[in-house]
Amino acid sequence: MNNNEATLIRKHIHNVRNPLNSIALHAELGNMLLEGQASNQELQNAFSVILQQCRECDRELGKIRSLAAPESP
Repeated sequence: MNNNEATLIRKHIHNVRNPLNSIALHAELGNMLLEGQASNQELQNAFSVILQQCRECDRELGKIRSLAAPESP
């Protein structure tokens, strides 16, 4: 692996960590909202963010997978 490839992989790893942190934060928020008997809208917003960030992780992981795909002859 050359330096450019390593830099690109580090960038994608960073791009996956951001949504994972957001997922953890909003899951924690969801728990707090449930304990405080929050409105359905507040809970729906927290879970919508979690789903959106999961899709973002999937996109970034797809980019990483394409980097690891064997080159065509």
